[in-house]
Amino acid sequence: MDAPSKPKRTRTPQSERIEATQRKIIESAQRLLREEGFKSATLQKIARGANVSLGALQHHFESRDALMERLVDEAMAPLSDHGGVWPDLALPLRERAEAFVLQAWKQIFGAPSYLTAWSLFFGCKATPSIFSGIDAKRASEDKKFFSLFLATFPELEKHHPHPKGFTASVFSTLRGIGVFELFDVSSTEKREELQALVETIVRACSPSVIEAPTAKSKTRQPRRVAAPD
Repeated sequence: MDAPSKPKRTRTPQSERIEATQRKIIESAQRLLREEGFKSATLQKIARGANVSLGALQHHFESRDALMERLVDEAMAPLSDHGGVWPDLALPLRERAEAFVLQAWKQIFGAPSYLTAWSLFFGCKATPSIFSGIDAKRASEDKKFFSLFLATFPELEKHHPHPKGFTASVFSTLRGIGVFELFDVSSTEKREELQALVETIVRACSPSVIEAPTAKSKTRQPRRVAAPD
């Protein structure tokens, strides 16, 4: 009887090994940025957290700036994924607003990677070669986001005097709530803030119930009634 053959070990292609090592390095850097800040994310600490030697790290990323550039791409990648955020135009206004706020929060502004991104952005401010790329990417993605928001809520241009300004304020609000994740904010408070944003979008997209007067009119003074003797 022939002895059972040992299962052959599948050899991992070199490209997969390289990608796996780079992923460990990137995740170690992201963790340090999130937990300790930009200054603490040294190459030595990043290598230690990734369980690789400093030489191995520098083989994949020759300098700290090169690694930071890769981290910028990773941090800004969710901004380019527009597909999952935008609700179906066929939905009623309120359902559209609720779906947009929920998905934008879950996928981008409330995700742990969002705080990592801000730590990275602030840290790279002193490196113009990196920060100029961040700024250009932000401007490009903001333009796309604003355009898609207006397309998703066409009522806004019909009923709001400043649709573009309102759109910018929506994203500023989401960014602000996202940055506040640094602090101990209760889930109830966060939920109320997001629901308030939903209400703001619904009202901005709805016809105003108060119409401005077409002409000035004198205010009639109420007739005084003489007090009884």
